[in-house]
Amino acid sequence: MAPRAAEILVKALQLHGVERIFAVPGESYLSVLDALVDAPDIQLVTTRHEGGAGFMALADARLSGRAGVAFVSRGPGAMNAAIAVHTAQQDALPLLLFVGQVERPHLGLGAFQEVDYTQVFGSMAKWVVSINDATRLADTVATAFHRATSGTPGPVIVALPEDMLDDMVADAAPIRRTPVRAAASTADLATLLDKIAAAERPLIIAGPMCQNSAGRAALCRVAELFGLPVATSVRQADLIDNDHPQFAGHLAYGAPAALVSALSRSDLIIAIGSRLGDVTSQGYTMPRAPIPAQPVIQILPEPSEVGRIRNLALGIAADPVVVLEQMAAARPPQPDTRHLAWSTEMHAVVRDLRRWDGPDDAEDGVVFGAFMRDADALIAEDAIISTDAGNFAAWVQKLIRFGGGRRLVAPTSGAMGFGVPGAVSASLRFPGRQVVGFVGDGGLMMTGNELATALQFGATPVLVVSDNGSYGTIRMHQERNFPGRLAMTTLINPDFHAWAESFGALSLKVDTAADGRAALQTALTCGRAAVITVRTSLNFISPATTIAALNPPT
Repeated sequence: MAPRAAEILVKALQLHGVERIFAVPGESYLSVLDALVDAPDIQLVTTRHEGGAGFMALADARLSGRAGVAFVSRGPGAMNAAIAVHTAQQDALPLLLFVGQVERPHLGLGAFQEVDYTQVFGSMAKWVVSINDATRLADTVATAFHRATSGTPGPVIVALPEDMLDDMVADAAPIRRTPVRAAASTADLATLLDKIAAAERPLIIAGPMCQNSAGRAALCRVAELFGLPVATSVRQADLIDNDHPQFAGHLAYGAPAALVSALSRSDLIIAIGSRLGDVTSQGYTMPRAPIPAQPVIQILPEPSEVGRIRNLALGIAADPVVVLEQMAAARPPQPDTRHLAWSTEMHAVVRDLRRWDGPDDAEDGVVFGAFMRDADALIAEDAIISTDAGNFAAWVQKLIRFGGGRRLVAPTSGAMGFGVPGAVSASLRFPGRQVVGFVGDGGLMMTGNELATALQFGATPVLVVSDNGSYGTIRMHQERNFPGRLAMTTLINPDFHAWAESFGALSLKVDTAADGRAALQTALTCGRAAVITVRTSLNFISPATTIAALNPPT
């Protein structure tokens, strides 16, 4: 008897090495759920919200180096997952989002929960496709994986009409395609090497398209062989060991002015796997757009992205990791002494900025910098650290050392709600490693329900909640732009300590900085999911300023 299309789909997922799917079950793809019962090698992680499922798939993609996979039901399910589609595009992460759809005879009739996914996701996704013909399913899934992982990785949406999944399909064995990895031409590689040799203060800015084991190794090797300083683009701080003498800082949201000023002295910027967007370039100022102050070389897989927003001294349309490997093979006899001196200077700036000299406690709570100082000392050197979006994350980025064995999982898109799902996914992927997730009180209430997923599936993350009773980032901007006119950023929170206990997690409270170290030690060694609620100071809103400084009394 010929297999159902749903069974062919599951076999295609197996062929592509899918080990874990994140989903909110829906009736529009019941046949797939049924087929997965006979595929014990694929774990189906049932989440509590489609946004959480999508975020978990993205964290899994970041950590595994393979496409993340999520299944959601039609209409509302797809809309809830849209945040992950946008994040995948912004973060250059491969995501396969399989979405249920109405029956084929009802397409275009405005049926219950019908959505035109091409219209909705077309501007964000690399490809949106509906499998209306079951005989094309195997080929279409192979193409979907190929598109998501080739060139600049990104999201692909695959719509599954409900009735199509029950079609019987003969001679439709799953297939797989190998992604293409382009190298730099001989001439472009020679020009790149010549420009590096001629520069006195060259700087690498490395981005997410170097974010795999081969890319991190090649990046470190090139930095050492050429003596080049490496700064990382936003939320990519783990691309190189932050204690490495070639590490030159993390160009994140609100990077320290001293760091940006120091890096601006570079006389050549080599952007490898980075789009050099507004956050990494600090508002298109370093390097400037459209006319940079120094020569810029950009290396990206997609020709249309190379030099799209600024003039370049050289653009190379190639796989950044392949180019790094080509550079390593063409290494100079020894590093340029000028480059080594420049690296030493930049690393000293970074090292000097990685400290907190202010108070540990304030009248309104713990200064989060004091807690993060202890966290950096106590978290394992091979820990995986997930962060949500928000001003609290600036303390994480300032004081936690990444790279080496430590990994960072965080959304370049700035999407709130990533922290908890990201930590749960990381713990499922690497159950033997410490996973610590940092989240604000705002982000926690968006997807903190995924703590239930952690408990259900045996994940053991430690979640640290910065509870300052405010949408802190927006409060900071209000104080700066509309002093004295506070509006709608104050939060009335539940008792997070009791909330965490109700899930069955270990729950700890930190009311003073002195409590932080003991709470961390307990949580990191308890062997189960844990939540530390830190009553943090709203006044000390970021490492760079306070609310009082932004709005001084008149």
